[in-house]
Amino acid sequence: MSVRAYIISLSLGAVLLFVGLRSLPDTHCAFLHADHQPVYSNGVEFCGLNEEANFYQPSALKFPVKLDLALNGKGGTLRLIKEDGQPYLDYEVAVSHTQKVHLHLRQLNGRSDYVHFHPVPSESGTWSFDFPQEFLTDNPGGDLQAYVDFVPVRSGRVMLAEGTAPLPAQSAIAQSHPRRNQIISSSLSTHKAGESAVIKVQVDSLTGTGLKLKPIMGALGHAVLFADSKAQTGYAHMHPSLEGGEYDLKPTLTFKLRLPKAGRYDFWLNINDGRDDYLCVPIEVTP
Repeated sequence: MSVRAYIISLSLGAVLLFVGLRSLPDTHCAFLHADHQPVYSNGVEFCGLNEEANFYQPSALKFPVKLDLALNGKGGTLRLIKEDGQPYLDYEVAVSHTQKVHLHLRQLNGRSDYVHFHPVPSESGTWSFDFPQEFLTDNPGGDLQAYVDFVPVRSGRVMLAEGTAPLPAQSAIAQSHPRRNQIISSSLSTHKAGESAVIKVQVDSLTGTGLKLKPIMGALGHAVLFADSKAQTGYAHMHPSLEGGEYDLKPTLTFKLRLPKAGRYDFWLNINDGRDDYLCVPIEVTP
């Protein structure tokens, strides 16, 4: 190939990449939802009437960023590596949904678990985080699958990255942390792959005395969907719609999702009753 032809092909590739990225939704929430038209109630943001979340596989979308993740017995660090080999620094990342970097970690083996982090930046481009005590208690270790979403200041568009890292097994911890809340009912309007589903989840305290939900990252709750199979990567990140029942004694949160391919999935709900809590319910998607 001649130098001229090489330059032309390289330029064309860059143009196509630019056009592809420009075609993606232009805000954090718009990327996670098809058509972002938020509704506000009591200062809390809810998804709009026509919004629905989608299931994404970051590796398949080929974002120009690489996740470098390391875990230890107390937490971990990550770096978001650009194409030039340099990490994203604090000032290069914008705030989206009240935070700069959203890290979703799910446990692949050892036990079923999930946690949502917001790593703290350093001047070197390393972002660090600590596990909550509940996650570390009696944790047998194993591989953790990570998904990161963030918005570079320069482009203003969401970037996704994924990776895995091993978590060392934890030594015995004296203090136990019993569960505080529970999912008392859940329903889907459809279980068919490719269709738009309305997911309703009702929660309560473990004692059955009721639960007052508090805002978390600007919303009244967050939910993430992972495939039950370790071989299938990808996730969907959902925010509630305002459907009524959110402020009941036993609140009901409603999420809208275009269902992924058939299979078993874990629906993780992240709520705030004064501090973070994570609840899980299995979902079956049919052909």
